[in-house]
Amino acid sequence: MPFGLRGQAFSHEFPLVALNVSADADLAAIKEMLLRGQAEGWWHFEAACVTDDWRAA
Repeated sequence: MPFGLRGQAFSHEFPLVALNVSADADLAAIKEMLLRGQAEGWWHFEAACVTDDWRAA
């Protein structure tokens, strides 16, 4: 997966994907990609169990 992310998808009926982001990942680039995709209408995302580094990115 790009950015070295790991994750899992739940089902076709419930298209939810959970991503695991490692502490040494490029958090700013990941966050920028998620925000851009949301702004362009590709997806909605929510962040859970985030660190101060994620918030600051």
